[in-house]
Amino acid sequence: MYFGDMGGNLDIMLQTGLWGLLLAAPSYALIWLLTRKRFPARAGAHALRYLFLVYLVCVGMLTLVPSGFDMQGGVNLVPFSGIADALLTTSEVALQLIFLNILMFVPMGVFLPWVFPKVDRLYKAVLISFGATLIIEVLQVVLPGGRAFDIDDIILNTLGGAIGYSLFALISLFAKKKAYPLREKIAWAAVLAVIPVVLACAAAAENGREFKYGFSYTLMTPEEAEFVGREEYPRTAMTYLRAASQEDRMTELAGKLALGGQPRKDGAHLVLAAAGGESLTVFPDGDWMLHLRNPGGFPPRGTDGEIAAQAEAFLRERGLWTDGLSGAEVQDSLGVNTDGSERVSGKHVSFRAPENNPAFSGGIDVMLDSDGIYEVYSGLYQYAPYREAELAPPDEALAEILKTHRCYVAVEFDTVTTHPQKAVLNSAELVYDWGMSAAGQNLPVWKLSGTFYDHGRQARGYIMAPAIRG
Repeated sequence: MYFGDMGGNLDIMLQTGLWGLLLAAPSYALIWLLTRKRFPARAGAHALRYLFLVYLVCVGMLTLVPSGFDMQGGVNLVPFSGIADALLTTSEVALQLIFLNILMFVPMGVFLPWVFPKVDRLYKAVLISFGATLIIEVLQVVLPGGRAFDIDDIILNTLGGAIGYSLFALISLFAKKKAYPLREKIAWAAVLAVIPVVLACAAAAENGREFKYGFSYTLMTPEEAEFVGREEYPRTAMTYLRAASQEDRMTELAGKLALGGQPRKDGAHLVLAAAGGESLTVFPDGDWMLHLRNPGGFPPRGTDGEIAAQAEAFLRERGLWTDGLSGAEVQDSLGVNTDGSERVSGKHVSFRAPENNPAFSGGIDVMLDSDGIYEVYSGLYQYAPYREAELAPPDEALAEILKTHRCYVAVEFDTVTTHPQKAVLNSAELVYDWGMSAAGQNLPVWKLSGTFYDHGRQARGYIMAPAIRG
């Protein structure tokens, strides 16, 4: 699940909570009508049970309603792989995922012993939390809408349930109720919280390759693979680092755009709201967005070529253009009518950096409507040479990633969940793939191409493997 910035998270939680209160009401009324004679309760107990139902509805909305950011049918069966990636890349969104997946099930651990007195041991709360999140993960794969099964979600949710139960035990201890058993439960909760941390650190150390790469796990990694290429390959290659910090990028852009005012922190973002209505946001990873409240530019008229030329002229006039960007791709941009239907509301012009350029990657997008340009978004990254590093030969790099199955694989089979039996790779190309690198670096990667075999079928494909030795 993609959560975005924390301010947006709070807004989502508030809206979800309000919907949960409304949706749970008729369900609880029906449950009360069917069980009121067999399970009579006071008003306080009814309120507690209703809040628990509201919580369950909210969890269902957050986990089962399509988000648009996940790939349907995706599977991660490697424990702590996503957690290790988050720690290695220090991605704000990924770290928020860890925190929010734990936080989401903390109320589960609090509610269970409160609503169901028989849940009086830590292991019971853990088993119920595990079962609940396992059901959710299975439903995410079965139900339409683009969700994925992730073992890390189960681990984090279960940990959240254990933490919630320990909080309930701690409160009960302070209330001087069943002091001795609760102290024992709190001790078990502490142990349970420590174990995943230790395992996550071990996974990060095993997989981190000195914190150089942030590769994702995929089931498409072949069971067997061999490299049969015989060409001469370079022994060393230059590595690159992100050229500018978030603060430096803000200062540079504010100067180019002649924007006055003092930047402020908005969560992890750096925001400058100018007096003329323009606003500039620089994100932690170096992306930035310029929003023009009063475009006053040119409307999206003419051919796509003319619109692209005008967008390029706009960027050049403001010092936002970088030589070497490829020809623009122009598409219709979609808006939404009051009835929820889509409508064509303008143009979206994309400029991209050439592929495999170690000092230059990403691109710039220009958004236009009937009034002119209203937004510019840049994911254009510039890197400075850092140092020359020793490379592992392609066969050695392949053997290393097959130990952990942590690499990127692209195969031309019909389904993305295919697990090839074998791969015979006959060529290696040294590329710079910024999307595969971590911590603001652009590092050399072996692109190993060849033939993949799967139960009588064969197809062309490639494996991306870290090229730096060690």
